Amino acid sequence: MNTFCRDFNDGICRSCDQLEVDYSDQLKRKEVLLRKALGHMAPMELIPSMPSPLKGFRNKAKFVVTGETRSPLIGLLGQESPDDGRELLNCPLHVPELNACLPVVKEFITLANLTPYRISERSGELKGLILFFSPETRALYLRFVLRSKESLDRIRKHQSFLLERMPALRCLSATIQPIHKAILEGEDEIFLSEATSIPHRIGTVTLGVDPRAFVQTNQLIAGELYRTAAEWVRASPGDRFLELFSGLGAFSFFCAPFVSDCLGIEVNGDAVKAANRTASELGLKHLMFKQADAETVGDELKAFRPDTVLVNPPRRGIGTASDLLLEAKPRTILYSSCEYKSLATDLLKLAAAYEIEAAMIFDMFPHTSHFETLVKLRRRS
Repeated sequence: MNTFCRDFNDGICRSCDQLEVDYSDQLKRKEVLLRKALGHMAPMELIPSMPSPLKGFRNKAKFVVTGETRSPLIGLLGQESPDDGRELLNCPLHVPELNACLPVVKEFITLANLTPYRISERSGELKGLILFFSPETRALYLRFVLRSKESLDRIRKHQSFLLERMPALRCLSATIQPIHKAILEGEDEIFLSEATSIPHRIGTVTLGVDPRAFVQTNQLIAGELYRTAAEWVRASPGDRFLELFSGLGAFSFFCAPFVSDCLGIEVNGDAVKAANRTASELGLKHLMFKQADAETVGDELKAFRPDTVLVNPPRRGIGTASDLLLEAKPRTILYSSCEYKSLATDLLKLAAAYEIEAAMIFDMFPHTSHFETLVKLRRRS
């Protein structure tokens, strides 16, 4: 069966493993998975899923770089040998602006004499690229993933080439990843541009997104997710709102019109600073963000006494934060999850005091088995 993706048809990329499945059937399969996973908390209302555009929706992309300096390949590792890369320059899932950048970056790699990393030999400098484009603000950031700082001066010397050919480029950086592993982000971030973030507008909220910040890759569905959460918060009793794993605070900013006090808790200090800066710029004095580990904030929960808590954890789930929630006993818990298995595990613990009022799939990742779920939990009286 031929699909709309030539790379899939040619066997170059099979990341979208559900691409040959009719899209309505994809959504039905995901709903079946979720119902099975959350069956222990039945009955529950599963609201019809929020569908995604089928193409041109992804505004963040990560690539490995292989090949040679004179002829680099931007895409995936090889199937038989990781050093034999597979080039992906026109992924139909990406917004067009991302694909348009890649030929320019290929030229830059040669111009700046950046040697692609060879896994078998553990040699070379350039491991990968990470790009993010904000459709509303028309701003782009580009990160080079480097093994060391050896090539930084050459990137600086020639970066005007990128700025001239990529007018949307606002933020340029390098993340240093010396470890010989399939990881594309390091702890050391070096900014090569004056700007250290780009403006990213979702609905009525403009966030400052730096290259290290977590941000959803399907902006249309992300906006629907945040708006739905805000409506659920609006319909919930009480007006004290706390967000755990708050990141840049997107949920909090969307919920801000419907609450009197809001506290966001996030372990990433840079994200906390960015969120507090956004709150200040928007004049939202009732929003505050604090750096802390979400699994060790029992005192904060007791002191703040939230009516509603929203959790938006990484794939592994909320961990021991479930015990803190059971102790704090907020009236309502909203759980946004990108992994239904860890969601099911966490909800099993919370079932001791909570029941599901509603659940909804937001199809952030069409053509794959992954999806985002928003669940509203009501405390039993």
